[in-house]
Amino acid sequence: MTRSQASVLILLGLLLALFWLAPEVPLLGFAAVLLALALRAGGEPLARKTGMPAWLGVLVVAVLVVVAIGLAGWAAAGPLTEQARELAQQLPRSFETLRNKLADTGWGDWVLRQVDPGRLFGVGGAEDAAAAAASAASSTLGGLGNLVLVVLLGLYLAVQPEGYVRGLRHLFAPDLDGRVRETLEEAGHTLRGWLLGQAFAMVVAGILTWVGLMLLGVPLAGLLATIVAVLNFIPVIGPLIGAVPAMLLALTQDPVLPFWVLGVIVLVQSIEGNFLTPMVQSRTADLPPALLLVTQVLTGALFGLLGVALAAPLSALGLVVVRKGYVEGWLDWPLDKAER
Repeated sequence: MTRSQASVLILLGLLLALFWLAPEVPLLGFAAVLLALALRAGGEPLARKTGMPAWLGVLVVAVLVVVAIGLAGWAAAGPLTEQARELAQQLPRSFETLRNKLADTGWGDWVLRQVDPGRLFGVGGAEDAAAAAASAASSTLGGLGNLVLVVLLGLYLAVQPEGYVRGLRHLFAPDLDGRVRETLEEAGHTLRGWLLGQAFAMVVAGILTWVGLMLLGVPLAGLLATIVAVLNFIPVIGPLIGAVPAMLLALTQDPVLPFWVLGVIVLVQSIEGNFLTPMVQSRTADLPPALLLVTQVLTGALFGLLGVALAAPLSALGLVVVRKGYVEGWLDWPLDKAER
């Protein structure tokens, strides 16, 4: 075994051990890398146009993003808070309506007898409610801590990425440095393309969903469209999850309306997935849908919700690493751009 092969196998073994012992750590690190790439994508053009250092451009973009989020939150806080309160009141009634409709049918009555209605529709005892509240509080605090960690790591990586990239390159044998550098550059380009496409998809999906729900007369259309837009960060699965509250609320209006809501969601995702996002991402991060779905199932089973959320960018990164490191590097297949 050569030194180059040994260096790759040692690093691969360490990475697998890290995923086995502390799977959240590399996933949170990868989320920080995505944030750093997004900040650099805005900071570098600003630095070139103004002549300021790249690190200062990144900090300016970070401050502008925080201010924009704060202003948007302040402007939308009143309507969205009221709609969120109303959604919390209406969802239990929607569940109760669904249970009653199921009980009126033969197959629905059978389904209700097979499951625990209290757990299914949130009608548990005081102990269950207390346990659920404690679990939710613990998860919220853990999520906030992880968010702060990702933001801090992302800022450090975005402000001065050269040292971290150089350190990563030095973990490989010297004769692999050229290919490692090419792989890192292509991976960064691919992930930036994916981020651009997803940001575009989230905005478009939110607007189109809001228009569709408004035309259908679904209550709380703005909040429901916001949920769909945020969950659109998770391709394929996320929008379908976001459709559930909208369908439940539509059920309180008309038994047929949920099917129209589902049709709107599917139509929006078809437009976004088949036309708009590929147009933005082009060849940078055009992921095969079957591969993406398999990766989401696999990462969800191994790492939970965080794995599902990061499945798409992980797939994009994996395709680059496999192509550059294994297909072209190890197997020596010279792939041209048309075959990628």
